[in-house]
Amino acid sequence: MFIRKRLAVLTAAVAVGSGLAFAPLASAAPQAAASCPYPYVCFYKGATKTGQFKDVTSGWQNLGASKGATSMVNTRRDDIVHTHFTNGRTWCTPPNTTTTFNSWVVDKIRISSASSC
Repeated sequence: MFIRKRLAVLTAAVAVGSGLAFAPLASAAPQAAASCPYPYVCFYKGATKTGQFKDVTSGWQNLGASKGATSMVNTRRDDIVHTHFTNGRTWCTPPNTTTTFNSWVVDKIRISSASSC
């Protein structure tokens, strides 16, 4: 638990300290994981689940109804998730992590079998 809290604080500190305050923020304690079963990556708009993905792909998958989601839960234990945003930027989320999207609009996902970003 200590490592999870430290990761969340470190991620937030790096984002703020490097001028990326509007970038997605990761938390190692999945808040919505109860409604997102393993091995899925789920997207939410507020508390409403808008989609779930599980396939490892080499290219981007469009999010459809999940475009513009406010958060994402990666329940996969060994796989990372790349998200693409409408501003052209990308973000990598480690396994077993929740990401909150701030001002960036997420529009695509790519699940990778790599275990770290």
